[in-house]
Amino acid sequence: MKNKLKMIFLSGLILSLGACTNIQDTFIGAPTYTEVEKSNFNVQEETQLFAMGSYKVNESGTAVAKMKAKEQAETYLKKQIFNETTNVLNSFFNEIHTKNIVISKDTVEDLANLVSSQLIKDAVTANSWNNEGKEFIVLAIDKNRIPEKVKETFVVHLQAVIDDLDGAINKVSKEYVEIAAPPVAVEETPIVKTTEVETINETAKTENRKSSDPVSDSDNDKNAEPEVFLDDF
Repeated sequence: MKNKLKMIFLSGLILSLGACTNIQDTFIGAPTYTEVEKSNFNVQEETQLFAMGSYKVNESGTAVAKMKAKEQAETYLKKQIFNETTNVLNSFFNEIHTKNIVISKDTVEDLANLVSSQLIKDAVTANSWNNEGKEFIVLAIDKNRIPEKVKETFVVHLQAVIDDLDGAINKVSKEYVEIAAPPVAVEETPIVKTTEVETINETAKTENRKSSDPVSDSDNDKNAEPEVFLDDF
């Protein structure tokens, strides 16, 4: 029974440690360095963001240790760039908020990730060395690159939003114009059949011919009976 409880306890401890490791990976903070360490970094704190990475040389060799050290330095430096980028983006989006246009926190985070992913490629190696079987590397980037890149990304994003709004306005203006227009009443014109018109015209022509034809009057006189007078008898 005791052995079984020990196994359960150890299993829970392992799971807890694994969860803590995942939390640390999720919330990576920028490390702090002593003045002695920074003296070997070869950086300008006033004008640069920087981070150091290190990895112990093992059976995989020095090249792998250098690669791992650089990856660690990039992770720390990218986090610093992300934080600075978020601050600059928030100041830019405050101009939008004054116009009663709300930008979600997710959008700011996505744009900050985009900028930091692009700027980390511009990082340069400030220094690298080997000490006590470990490879060290320091990466740095000019702080002025951050607001420049953020402004560029911000303007492109905002222009895309404006273009989408213009497209929506044009679509509504063109396709939904009938909704706003008042209905127009159309008077129906009576339809007269062609055959009826032709019959009326022919009848009128016949009457006109009869009334104006002298031959018709003489024919009527001929067909009339002769007059009879009493004196003849």
